[in-house]
Amino acid sequence: MTRTPLALALALGAGCIDLDIDADLDGPRVVGGTFHGLRTLEVPVRHTLLVRLSEPIDPAHLRLALLAWPTVDSCALTPICREGSCERGRCQTDPLTTSDLRAFERGDPLADVIPIDAVLTDSADGTGSEVQITPRRPLAPHARHSLLLFARDRRGAPLVDDDGRAAVWRRDLVTAGPGSSGPEPRLVSPPPAADLVPTDLARVETAFPRPVAPDPAATLTLHADDGTALLLRDPEPCPGWVPDLCLSWRPAAPLAPGVVYRLGGGALRDRDGRSAIDPAEPGMFRAGPGPDLAPPDLSTLSLDLHGRCLRARLFAREPLHVRLAAADDARELVTPAGPVELALPLTGPPGAAITARLVATDLAGRLGERTSEHVLGASFDPAAPPLALAELLANPRGPEPAQEFVELVDLRPAGDALPVTGLRLVDGPPDALDLTGGDPLPAFSSSPGQRHLVVPAAYDPADGSDPAPPAGTSLLRVDASLARGGLKNSPGEALALVWEAGPDGPVLLDSHGGAGDPGAQPGRSVVKDPGACDIPAAWRPHPEGAASPGAGP
Repeated sequence: MTRTPLALALALGAGCIDLDIDADLDGPRVVGGTFHGLRTLEVPVRHTLLVRLSEPIDPAHLRLALLAWPTVDSCALTPICREGSCERGRCQTDPLTTSDLRAFERGDPLADVIPIDAVLTDSADGTGSEVQITPRRPLAPHARHSLLLFARDRRGAPLVDDDGRAAVWRRDLVTAGPGSSGPEPRLVSPPPAADLVPTDLARVETAFPRPVAPDPAATLTLHADDGTALLLRDPEPCPGWVPDLCLSWRPAAPLAPGVVYRLGGGALRDRDGRSAIDPAEPGMFRAGPGPDLAPPDLSTLSLDLHGRCLRARLFAREPLHVRLAAADDARELVTPAGPVELALPLTGPPGAAITARLVATDLAGRLGERTSEHVLGASFDPAAPPLALAELLANPRGPEPAQEFVELVDLRPAGDALPVTGLRLVDGPPDALDLTGGDPLPAFSSSPGQRHLVVPAAYDPADGSDPAPPAGTSLLRVDASLARGGLKNSPGEALALVWEAGPDGPVLLDSHGGAGDPGAQPGRSVVKDPGACDIPAAWRPHPEGAASPGAGP
């Protein structure tokens, strides 16, 4: 059989028929939309992303994927990351490899994609297409994300890049802060993941990352796993919160027994008029079998003086709102079931009697109350130095124990310089401190608000491994180590500031009770408000990921 070349066949046929060859050999391109450059900044956490393409797209060959970059480290102190990219203080790594991009181009599914809704439409003039991409839930704030897009036009030509090569189109975005798309309620009470919440739940408390607009007609929604919804109404300010950052709501009806509820958005608006949206991390709780008819159980409550503080300890058998008050001051917290510790700093002369009152409110709105009388002791002697602990560095990057330090702060707001003598640093088991031991501190002078560093004799402020204290910082040098053998890097050891000249023996001024892990990260200290009492919630890792000797965080 003789084969005729295609070119010859076309030439012979040209005089007989009108042959119209209209082959579109150019693939579609991305020509506009939300993204400006390879990395778009400050995108609201719930935002419809727009991608415009140069040609009408075949819906059967449109593929999209949105992925979050995982966080691997902190870059709060420097914009440089050992791995990945520094995004608002967090080192985040690219979740995609070259093989992932090839798999996506083939149509293989990718892991850990963010659920999205996509709408493909033709442009108004019919010459192109537009894709609107909306995440089903708000994206993580202050985080980097990658969007992938692969498409073919209606003649089958694949998407091409600026050089005309077929490729997966990729762009990155970095989200703005929480609440950037409208109020995102965060569950405060009942606590997130609470179980056996009574069906006669009295109030639901929600916090917000940005101020909301007070409106008595505002609502939020509780979505139930049985497909129903329950409105939250009649908002009131949460007691003890900054105005407009927390609201307390009344459920419109009792909870359904055994149902899981998820906090959602509603008619509440922020100060810019944006409506509340479902939060990125939904607060959820499960209803119990029925109402709660019993008041809170306070049988395990203890109220005692600890240095200059009144401390309340309780084992809560259910989620509670706890308020501790004495004189004209009070502290409040919302807690899940389990151990509860709350403390209140006191003032007054030694020998003064104070009445403490603790009120616990359960989720059904029922109250439990206890009062007790206390007499202020030698810690309140006017001769006792007005100093407290503010920062501990137990695990320096530099040599140990030489570069460890304990920071003291003068609590007075005003006044003259004060000579200080008779202080000790004592360490040991939290419940069995020997206040007669430890390291005696040298005599020194202190001014209101002044910070003092207690350091070993070999401490070198210019070592360079850790941040240096400001020039002129008061250094109180003791022997070769702090307390007995230096500060421990693991939790379980208490540290106390003791005044040894009390009328009846050594007096506790302040302490670090051993909670938490003071040496979890080399070079990172633990800090507290100097006026706060020593409870686990008062101490936290340094917010900048390092230490700040001689200066507040």
